Amino acid sequence: MKGMSMRPGTLFLIGAIVLAMATAYFFYDYLQQVSKPKMAPEKVVVMSRVAIPARQPITAEMVTTYPVPQKMLLTNSVAKLDDVVGKWTITAIKPFEQIRLSDIADKSKLPGLAPSIPTGKRAITIGISDTKGVSGAIFPGDHVDIMANLKDASRGEQVVQVPLQNMLVLAVDKNITDPTVGANSSLTLCASPEEAQLIAIAEESGAIRVMLRSRGDDTVVEGSGVSINEYLGSRSPKKQPKEEPRVQPQAPAPAPALPVKPTRTITIHMGGKDSKTFEVPLPKDKEAK
Repeated sequence: MKGMSMRPGTLFLIGAIVLAMATAYFFYDYLQQVSKPKMAPEKVVVMSRVAIPARQPITAEMVTTYPVPQKMLLTNSVAKLDDVVGKWTITAIKPFEQIRLSDIADKSKLPGLAPSIPTGKRAITIGISDTKGVSGAIFPGDHVDIMANLKDASRGEQVVQVPLQNMLVLAVDKNITDPTVGANSSLTLCASPEEAQLIAIAEESGAIRVMLRSRGDDTVVEGSGVSINEYLGSRSPKKQPKEEPRVQPQAPAPAPALPVKPTRTITIHMGGKDSKTFEVPLPKDKEAK
């Protein structure tokens, strides 16, 4: 049997079939790639593990990092744990919620007054006027003394005292941070509970005034206060002591003469021509005779 040989037409047909099959495969694969949903790129962000209340410090145990698709990212979401841990929450954050820059702040920059109050202290507000509050010249961060006109029971009179000194001003009126707005109607002071009680007593019992201190002056002046009588007494000219008239020294009066007791004379002869004479007091029974 003679060897079989391919005709040129047959080879061309086989080549065309192979090429068509390859084209169909690649076209099918392309369609498969196009029809597959594209995976959106992801970004790692900081999320909360638990619910975090508002105005609370954030610890490392409260947060974690998690990849999130780009289309699910929130505006200003935080990507690093170091940018969150140690900050304070401005608003409450729910569990598994992305943390944004607008949700957190440094403690000193939290809105409101509470973050700026030191531990153990309280904020208390007193009313003032231009004449009693240094005419609008007191600003947040200044230090003041409180002067009060109180009734002193031990003296029985009104006494001007300075019971509180070097008090920190937390706010003036409703202003907490603006350095260009001075006090107009009220001062909010940083005080211990005991100092707050003294402020309340001073406001209820008598008139108070505020004295502004210079920056850096923390001197405390001791004193029990001054009454109007003491003040006027210290201001009045001192009277010169009256000169007493001089008295001429007098000679001492002679001692009174002692009464002379009646006596009688007795002569005693010693023998011969010698004799002695004596004055002898009379007995009492013979004095009147």
